[in-house]
Amino acid sequence: MTPSPLRRPLEHSQPPLPRIPGSVFEGLFVRGLKVSGRLVQELEALGYDIKKPEVDYPIQLWQRAVALVRQEVFGELTDEEAHRQVGRTLVDGFAETLLGRVAAVALPMIGPARAAERIPRYLAMMGRPDLEVTMTHVGERGRRLVIPDRFNRPELFAGGFERMLEMANAQPRITVEERFSDSYRLLIRW
Repeated sequence: MTPSPLRRPLEHSQPPLPRIPGSVFEGLFVRGLKVSGRLVQELEALGYDIKKPEVDYPIQLWQRAVALVRQEVFGELTDEEAHRQVGRTLVDGFAETLLGRVAAVALPMIGPARAAERIPRYLAMMGRPDLEVTMTHVGERGRRLVIPDRFNRPELFAGGFERMLEMANAQPRITVEERFSDSYRLLIRW
């Protein structure tokens, strides 16, 4: 029996690209950086209007906006230092958003170990439920995370996690142990 010309073999489709919630953009640009002037216009040219926020945005817009801020706000820093600062600023600003306050209020009460355990939940709140983080304990005060992300520099997450753990009353040290094209490994100690 010959197959019907109308029937095609099933093609493997790629999962949809992540979308970043407007609250994350608000956290970084409006509340964290308090952008103004030319930077507001440049963000608008990219597709993010701080006066007319959308529910969510394509990850590619997020990448372009982060690259813009890295250059315009943290241009004097190395790439690694700049992306850590972007991550720290993002967490500070996100903690001031309606959604972010929910998580930030609990951090001092739950402490660094429980905060670290909640990293996958916090990433989902920030629009990345697609990230299946692998976490292993490194003693009582350490975690090793493998994050399957090809869209962000590992230093952005490292800076964000540092700030989050500081809010949980810790003094964290986060090292980027390995980088791959589609993932990276972080060592978190406090």
